[in-house]
Amino acid sequence: MSGAARPAQSRVIALRFKAWLLAMVAMLAVFALYVMPRLKVETDILALLPVAADDRASNSAIDHFSQALAAKIVLLVGAPELEQARRAAQRFAATLAASHAFASVTLEQGAYTQETLRLYAAHRGYLLSAHQLRLLQSGQQAQLQQEAVRAAFTPTGLMRAVSFSDDPLGLANDYLLQQLPGTGAAQLDGRMLVIPGDTQSYVLITADLAGSPFATQVEDDAGAALAKAQAAAAAAIAPATLDVVMSGTVQHAAAARNRANNELSVFGTLETASVVLLLVTIFSGVRPLLLGALTTALAFTAGLCATFFVFGTVHVLALVFGSSLIGGVIDYSIHFFADRFRGDPDWTPASAVEHVGGAVLLGLVTTLLGYVVLLLVPFPGLRQIALFCVAGLAVGCATVLCAYPVLYRAPRRRAAWGPRLGEWLARVFSEWRWNGLRAGVAVLLLLAALAGLRALLVQDDVRALQSSPPQLVAAEKRVAALLRTGTDSRYFLVQATTPEGLLETESTLTGRLDTLKAVGKLGSYTALSRAVPPLIQQQQAHALLESKVLAPDGILPAVLRQLGFPPAAVAERTRAFAAGSTPLQVDDWLASDASRPYRELWLGRLGGRYASIVTLANVSDVPALDATAAAVPGVRLIDRVQTVTDVLYSYRRAMSWLLGVVYVIAMALLCFKFGWREAPLLLLPSALASAVTLGLFGWFGVPVNLFTLLALWLVLGLGVDYGIFLRHGRTALPTAVLSVSLSAITTLLAFGMLAASSTPFIRSIGLTLLFAISLSWLFAMLSCLTLERIHE
Repeated sequence: MSGAARPAQSRVIALRFKAWLLAMVAMLAVFALYVMPRLKVETDILALLPVAADDRASNSAIDHFSQALAAKIVLLVGAPELEQARRAAQRFAATLAASHAFASVTLEQGAYTQETLRLYAAHRGYLLSAHQLRLLQSGQQAQLQQEAVRAAFTPTGLMRAVSFSDDPLGLANDYLLQQLPGTGAAQLDGRMLVIPGDTQSYVLITADLAGSPFATQVEDDAGAALAKAQAAAAAAIAPATLDVVMSGTVQHAAAARNRANNELSVFGTLETASVVLLLVTIFSGVRPLLLGALTTALAFTAGLCATFFVFGTVHVLALVFGSSLIGGVIDYSIHFFADRFRGDPDWTPASAVEHVGGAVLLGLVTTLLGYVVLLLVPFPGLRQIALFCVAGLAVGCATVLCAYPVLYRAPRRRAAWGPRLGEWLARVFSEWRWNGLRAGVAVLLLLAALAGLRALLVQDDVRALQSSPPQLVAAEKRVAALLRTGTDSRYFLVQATTPEGLLETESTLTGRLDTLKAVGKLGSYTALSRAVPPLIQQQQAHALLESKVLAPDGILPAVLRQLGFPPAAVAERTRAFAAGSTPLQVDDWLASDASRPYRELWLGRLGGRYASIVTLANVSDVPALDATAAAVPGVRLIDRVQTVTDVLYSYRRAMSWLLGVVYVIAMALLCFKFGWREAPLLLLPSALASAVTLGLFGWFGVPVNLFTLLALWLVLGLGVDYGIFLRHGRTALPTAVLSVSLSAITTLLAFGMLAASSTPFIRSIGLTLLFAISLSWLFAMLSCLTLERIHE
């Protein structure tokens, strides 16, 4: 460069640096003052996925119900003696209630029972349990009469919540039992739900979190409150042994967060230490290390800021990719630092930018190309990752090109073994000669690997993409075994134009569900129409009560006479039962605490329709549920797990096609830049490495999923980068080979470690990149350093 041109170049470099410095200071200020205090990390894998639904209002209501369900926890507090379990449960519940981590804690059912009975008393002339309604409708009032008389002369009557004198036919008691939450084997003993046992007895406690179980603060507060409550309960029955078993989303969410934090810490530490060792030993001095750390930190901050402002939260998967940006961003630093080894006696940081800047920018464009396509896909998780990487890579590249020429000073002492490594690798591949035997062996190996594609296992089930610690899974199974019931992810969404129509539709649905229960295809269900029957059913109940229960020849007078009540007392009780009674309305029920356990089932008005939820337990015949939903207009079976699995399947297929489209676009771009003869050599390493990796997965039985394709998306950009730098560095081949090899090593350090993750979908990404990046480097070296001679 002429002396006259140097001042102009210096002014341009200074201007770029000032613009970069101003932008970075602004970004860091925004991050520190606005983003960091509000940053929330999402751990729920379902938050990564779109929800396929055709009704936005229904979808919002379903999400609200799912969040309410996720906020619930079930606790079984056990001790050798039932009385000890009662004392422990009282102390446990009191300690939880005193904390601010839970919106509600329920141990004693007394208040709920009394409120339900008060509600029933105001409407008892129109309310019957499903069992009693069936008996009266089928003319089996004699059985109802026999049951009442039997209860009067056996301990059964003494165990009822309402005394026999106040409820001689057990109408209130039956209605009350129908309203109690589904508790499986738990029995109402006094005011508590208990599971008595010979060696261990348990008391049931239910609680609702004060926030989302996926919120970090909520998880921490709940964990601390539960630990404190367990300690208090243990002290209350010491020296007896306390046994607490818990079921709930919050413990799985907390475990996932802690595991992610631990992995981020371990992987990040190992990656950083490894890269530090590489930078210090190969490039000498501390300045390359500091610049590399600065570049990575700025890239990570840019990714966080961009993701926060667009999505409001950052998913842990985006953080995992962000923490591994060191493997991509540091490539630009390595290419810059390695340029010093190309033997130019007049080398300066400015000349390095001139020499490698074009290749760095082209590599950035090809890498960003794939991520920009992902930004267009309506898939929240992929869009987060894509945005994080686009922002991070762009800032990382800008830092290298704008800041390094000013901040970097080459050390006087140049490390020897780095250039020697580059020279040795360049010599090995440059001296490689293809002959018939070598080509034949290479083709056979490739064909053998690709043959594994026929055995490739595709796994779209969302349950296979997340896991919980074995002790938490065991606890969930213990709760289900002790209660002899289990919740199900499936439920019915019921919709109608009016509240009354909704109750009628629910009643039709529950009638069919009763049939499924009778034949063992369904364990139980919970529906608000069991608490608030439709008006037509209440009118039927009222007519049956008047004609078969309260009439002079009805079963109530008959039972009272049979028990020795005088005629005046019989007439008075009959009149008192019917007096002042009115049908029960939904609004009356919602306004009462009697509705508290089931309020989340009432979704209210959604657009122009009303909606409710019917939950299920112990489903053994899903097709029967599908048939039931199809047979009742206004009813839809919601299966979130299957819906998400279907979404994963459809998006995996879509991403496969999109990846092919990106390869075609990349080929066109490379052909435009390098010509049709060289472009295939630059793109072949990525395509071949991806195909061989999938083939090896087929042979080894490693399942392939959406996140495998996400990893292969990254392979495309990196493989092309390797080819571009090898092609660009032909005039200083050892330097180019060293640069590309170091880039591959840092990428393997950053992403390959993810193969050891205990989170299945993160492990899929790491394992894919561990194989594909290694193969991509090998194929790039063979393609650009050996196959090009065939063209020549």
